[in-house]
Amino acid sequence: KLSIGTQIGKSDAQRKNWRKPKMRSVQNFIDEIGDIDMHKITRAHGRAFYNWWGERIAPKDGKKGLNPNSANRDIGNLRTLFRVYWEYEGDESRANPFQKLTYTESFYKDIPSFSDKWMREKIMKPGMFDKLKNETGLLVLALIETGCRPSEIANILPKNICLDHKVPHIKIRPRENMQLKSNSASRDIPLVGISLEAFKKAPRGFPHYIDNATLLSNNLMKAFRLRKLFPTKDHRVYSIRHSYEKRMLEAGIDYDLRCTLMGHSNNRPDYGDGGSLEFRRNELLKIVHPVPQALIDSLDAL
Repeated sequence: KLSIGTQIGKSDAQRKNWRKPKMRSVQNFIDEIGDIDMHKITRAHGRAFYNWWGERIAPKDGKKGLNPNSANRDIGNLRTLFRVYWEYEGDESRANPFQKLTYTESFYKDIPSFSDKWMREKIMKPGMFDKLKNETGLLVLALIETGCRPSEIANILPKNICLDHKVPHIKIRPRENMQLKSNSASRDIPLVGISLEAFKKAPRGFPHYIDNATLLSNNLMKAFRLRKLFPTKDHRVYSIRHSYEKRMLEAGIDYDLRCTLMGHSNNRPDYGDGGSLEFRRNELLKIVHPVPQALIDSLDAL
């Protein structure tokens, strides 16, 4: 009951992914501290759980410890659960046993982008994704000139793939029981270059991956690793999105338009809608990767 509002609009998979880390936090507490009634959880229990995590972060035997970010997520989930439960019960003043128990988090290492050379000679190499099933290769190519999150492309509906429009484009929209990451993620993106060619081959989208982000992530990571498409250990499939943003920045595309196309929130005053589709397309043509005919010919195998 406490999370009904939070879960409204989420798909089954999104609810599962939302619930999983929270249940893991609760289970860790039960396994290590005990299955204790909410009325009886004290600061001593909170400290004991904090200390248990501390032993895993900095083992006494000198071995490499776990990431403190994981500890903070666990403790934070319990802190939130305790607060929301007692707010619901009407006891908002009850001391939270997990309050201010945090570890200094590890420095976040940003995911690097792919260079243009790597993208064109490796990822866009004709035949690179020939053996992938369920149009997975087309999905990868659809990411390159849209900058979309993989899940946004995977969950796109046929009605939001507008190939017959004067300016072919896709509409990233929430749908019933399927949220986007944020309100600003709802946007229209002109199709250019290899992404336009990919959608011509997949005009109905990618139904195999609808509401199955875990399967998509696993398949993409496996495909990229087997083909040695990560130039460093820090690269991910998400590096395609970062490359798109970097190309727009280096081409001098306006900040507001970059935010619109990326689906980022923008704190600047809103003076318009980010420009017409034709304007957006013309701006994107400044950064589009050349598409050799051999690559277009190879799409039939995907």
